[in-house]
Amino acid sequence: MTQRRWGTLPVLVASAVVTATVLSGCGGPQMSPNETPSPAPSSTVGFDDAKAVNLEYKAAVAAVQKQIFDGDWRVGEYGDVPDQCEGGYQFFLRRKLPEGFSFDGQGPQRMEQLRTWMSENGWQVEPAPTYGEGIDNIVIVAGKPEAKVSRLDVDMIPADPAGGTVDVLELRATSTCEPGDAAALLEQLRGPLTAVPDDSGIPDLESPDATPLFDPFQEG
Repeated sequence: MTQRRWGTLPVLVASAVVTATVLSGCGGPQMSPNETPSPAPSSTVGFDDAKAVNLEYKAAVAAVQKQIFDGDWRVGEYGDVPDQCEGGYQFFLRRKLPEGFSFDGQGPQRMEQLRTWMSENGWQVEPAPTYGEGIDNIVIVAGKPEAKVSRLDVDMIPADPAGGTVDVLELRATSTCEPGDAAALLEQLRGPLTAVPDDSGIPDLESPDATPLFDPFQEG
């Protein structure tokens, strides 16, 4: 049986070019005939490390989600695919509140309470951005590198009952850049690249209390 494969394939050409350059480059340190090469790191260990990073990052984000809404969120980017970053890989996720969700006019107050909670719970919260006339977004930008979160954005547009609109809130989070081979991790996660990736297995809705999906590809 073939397990699920998810998401949109990241661009990994640059990683391959860098790898080829390193392998073919001249002038680097040479190994003497008597030297024993260091053993290559285990691919299993590398995948286990990536899974641990993913779980820690998602746990920190889930704690923020629960301060906003502890039910099922709509899934945009799931957040399990290792994307290339400078020197390694990182993850990105995107979540939205359910359709028709309402803070019953308490949206701005809830966002201020969230900002206070995050500041008191180890998040590095940036000053609130200001926007020009006609832009009603309330945005919180923060990070928590010790929990593997490089940047988290909570972007809210409060409801306008007079205009017939509802509360809109999107949460986006990028993990820290971790050392490792994004292409190799992606192949372990999904298996060999295919012309038409199989996106089955990713839920449309997910609670912050759900155990994140992050399993190696298997056939059999």
